Amino acid sequence: MTIATITHDEAVETTIKAVIFDLDGTLLDTESLSCQAVIESFALTSLTIPPEILSSLKAGGSLLPWDLKRKILGLRGSEWVPIVLSYAQEHWGVDMALNWKDGWQTTSIDNDKDSENRRTMVDTFWKAWEVRLNELCVDVVACPGAAELVEGLRAARVPMAIATSSRAASVKKKRCKHEQMFQSIQEIVSGDDPSIKNGKPAPDIYLEAAKRLGVEPTECLVFEDALPGAQSGKSAGCRVVAVPDSRIDKKSFLSVSDEVIEDMWHFSGKKWGIPLEMNELDR
Repeated sequence: MTIATITHDEAVETTIKAVIFDLDGTLLDTESLSCQAVIESFALTSLTIPPEILSSLKAGGSLLPWDLKRKILGLRGSEWVPIVLSYAQEHWGVDMALNWKDGWQTTSIDNDKDSENRRTMVDTFWKAWEVRLNELCVDVVACPGAAELVEGLRAARVPMAIATSSRAASVKKKRCKHEQMFQSIQEIVSGDDPSIKNGKPAPDIYLEAAKRLGVEPTECLVFEDALPGAQSGKSAGCRVVAVPDSRIDKKSFLSVSDEVIEDMWHFSGKKWGIPLEMNELDR
């Protein structure tokens, strides 16, 4: 049975002064497109996925295997690319000059040239993925209830920000057909912002978003679809509403969130002091 909403046993009565959203998989439904872009980036960087593996991936809708996808949700490219390369080398038999068994972590036998080659490969793959994803995201749709939630918060005069691992140039592409939603959001902190030293699950990006809104982190409500993002928001001291992928066990978010909901339509602002009940809106 689908669990629509999970909350902690104790009642949560907190007045929230601002809301901070993750972007990919939370406001915009980019995750399936992201998977497709990852798969296509192998050919774009002169890496060959064996034909039988590639056929199987395409037959599955060009989605990454869940045991890989769950490891990279919410991470910056510099962090997820090595994980993908390691997985492809081990599980798909993709031939590569470097051994990615240990991911980004260079080993004691790595020389300076190996380390440089690793960084170059990660950056090349990351850029190829961004270019392809930007092409695919021209027609990206909003996640269920996301646009309506943002509009409801705007009407309630709740300040909003986005805290995303995506780079600024990528955000610019993704927002093209969603300007009305984005114009209601006062601040956007991207993963390549100079002020962000450490990506999610570190708290940096949510601390910075709260700072730019002029609100204490403890008075911010974060919406996240990925475990590293929820950990990031919680570590920053924010309240967290998790809206996870349907394939994730929702109970895994309980230690790093205050509430877990199926989608934005299940959000109730009452416990947060926000005059907005999503289930009362017309769909």
